[in-house]
Amino acid sequence: MRAVQGGGADAPSLRGRILLTTCVAGAVVIADQVTKTIAEDHFATHPVSIGPIHLVEVLNTGVAFSLGVGHPVVAGVVATVVAVAIGAWGLTRRFVASQIAASLVVGGAISNLADRVVRHHHGAVIDWIQLPLWPVFNLADAAITVGVVVLALSEVRGHRG
Repeated sequence: MRAVQGGGADAPSLRGRILLTTCVAGAVVIADQVTKTIAEDHFATHPVSIGPIHLVEVLNTGVAFSLGVGHPVVAGVVATVVAVAIGAWGLTRRFVASQIAASLVVGGAISNLADRVVRHHHGAVIDWIQLPLWPVFNLADAAITVGVVVLALSEVRGHRG
């Protein structure tokens, strides 16, 4: 296997890291947009409860988990900066888990940004999953959260590759 500068003999090539990032981030965007469309079509008028979980459409002008509500432009700028920074950083990671985690963050940020730009909700994002004692969120928010937690744990444990 060809060595990658600074990555060791077993590190994926840059092309492989770009492909992995594109596939994972793309899967997040597709899954999130499909579920938001379902939420928009069904849960806005007919919320569903499954035990303690409520599926209901909520328009969020803030960032993840309704933080910064009322500032959709700022939220959009933050999402763009996060997607570019984490995406670029993720491409430098040697370990696949770190690359996947960074790709989850990128996909979630891109999908929420697409909501702000493409859907006609005045810069709002569709959130639709409501758990007890937790802000309403969507799959993009979940991907961002899981990605950040995995990256943080990786850094704390010393897997800085």
